[in-house]
Amino acid sequence: MLSVGGMANRCIAPLVDCSVQWVRQVIHRFNDDGIDGITWYPWFQVHSERVFTAEIREQIAEIALCSPIALIGMSQWSVPKLRQYLIEQKIVVHISIRWLGEILRRYKVRLRRTKTWKESKDPLFAEKYRAIRRLYQHRPAHGRRLCIDEFGPLNLQPRHGHCNKGPGKRVDRLRATYSRKGGIRHFLAFYDLETDRLYGRFTEHKKANDFLSFLKWVRSRYPRSQKLHIVMDNYGPHITDAVLVWAKGHNIRVYLTPTNGSWLNRIEGQFTALKKFALQPSDYGSHEEQQAAIESYLTWRNGLRDLSITAWKDFQEENANAA
Repeated sequence: MLSVGGMANRCIAPLVDCSVQWVRQVIHRFNDDGIDGITWYPWFQVHSERVFTAEIREQIAEIALCSPIALIGMSQWSVPKLRQYLIEQKIVVHISIRWLGEILRRYKVRLRRTKTWKESKDPLFAEKYRAIRRLYQHRPAHGRRLCIDEFGPLNLQPRHGHCNKGPGKRVDRLRATYSRKGGIRHFLAFYDLETDRLYGRFTEHKKANDFLSFLKWVRSRYPRSQKLHIVMDNYGPHITDAVLVWAKGHNIRVYLTPTNGSWLNRIEGQFTALKKFALQPSDYGSHEEQQAAIESYLTWRNGLRDLSITAWKDFQEENANAA
C-alpha cells in the first residue's frame, strides 16, 4: 500500500523494519502472485533469527538428512539446492546460504564422503579372521609380526593433492596430460608391528619370483632363530608352491587374509599416509625421482631424520657423500 501511494523503497524499509532489498522482493512477489504471494508466511519477520523457530530448524535438518533422490531426483544435496527446495516447498520464504549453513552446523549435519564396504564370501573367513586378530593381540614368544603388501603400480603421472594458498598467490597447477611411456614400478613393502616401521624395495614386476626374492630379503633382516609371522593377502604370486615351501623351510608362518578382507592387513593404513605425503601433489619426471621421494618420506616415517629443513639438507648431504 505504501508503494502504491508513491513512497520510495528506501523510505518504506525503516517503517516496516526490513531492508530495502526485502521490500523490493515483497513488491515483486505481490506483482507476480497477488495477495497469495505475501500472505502464506509472515514475510515481514523473515530477516529476524526468531522466524527460524526450533520446529523449522529441526525440519530443515531432517530434510537435509533425507535422500535427495526421493525429493529432488539428484544423487546428493548442495546447500544452494537445499535452499531452493526449502523455498519452493514453502518451508521458509527466504533464507541466506550463510544462515542455512549455520543451521546445519548447529544440528551437526555435515557433508562427508561416502564409504565403501566389502562382504567376504570366503568359507574360511571366521577361521582366518580369528587367527589374525589373535596375532595382533598377542605377540608370539620369540617371534616377529610383519605385514606385507604391494604399493602401486607407480606411474609417472601428475597427482593432485592439496596446497596452502596465500593472498595474491595462485593454487598450484599440474599438467592434465601425460605419457605412459615411462613404464611402471612396484613398491613391495613390509610393516614391522614391533618397531612400528615401514620398509620396502622397488621392482619393475611383482611376479612370483620377484615376491620370493623380496621375501628372502625380509628374512635376511632378522635372526634365523626368530620366527616371522607374516600377514599378507591371497594374491596369486604370494601363494605359489615355491613361495609357501620356501617360507615353511625358513621359519616363517604365513597368515592369509580372507578373500575381500585385505582391511585386516595393517599395512594398508600405512600406505594411505605414504600416498598423501610422498605422492600428493606431485609430478615426478623419472622413477628415480619418485623413488627418492618415497624413500625420503620413509626415513622420516621410521624416525631416521627430523622434519626440519636443516635435518633434511644434512640427510641429503650424507646420502650424496655415501654415493
